[in-house]
Amino acid sequence: MTKTDEPGPFRRIWRNRPLRFTLIGLTCLVLPVGCIGVLNAVSGECLRPNIKVSETVLPGTYRGPDGMRVSLYPNGDIQVRNWPYDPFEDDGRHFDGQGSWAYQLGTTVPSEEKYPYVALNFDESASEGDAPTEDQKLMVGGSSEDPVLFEQDDPDGCPDAEFRQ
Repeated sequence: MTKTDEPGPFRRIWRNRPLRFTLIGLTCLVLPVGCIGVLNAVSGECLRPNIKVSETVLPGTYRGPDGMRVSLYPNGDIQVRNWPYDPFEDDGRHFDGQGSWAYQLGTTVPSEEKYPYVALNFDESASEGDAPTEDQKLMVGGSSEDPVLFEQDDPDGCPDAEFRQ
């Protein structure tokens, strides 16, 4: 093996300062994009509201996390079991109750894009006075064949809880 004082091809490229900064910049740009793509492929997509799911396919019983259950009836009545008093604050208070539901369309402020949701209104007398006084929302997603209701407090994140039939 003979030794030479001449640098190899990689060292010659690395000595070129503008080319070195370009390579570092491309690596810093491509690596995060590739990692995000891999994470999205592995984790799957988050559930999103679907305007194509109509009100007529929603009646039924949906099961959620921690034994939560919500039954939507065609006449607009609901029945819930093990329902949290505040879905976005885990204070441990749950109730069994009934009330009414309504299919509604909301809009996002910047884009005016419409999203479907179910507004839940609970009867206080049905749950011994421990029911929320304001309506709660469940977003409507999935498909007409397999509708899904879900709680979501951050539209840029994945749902907090999903309810499936």
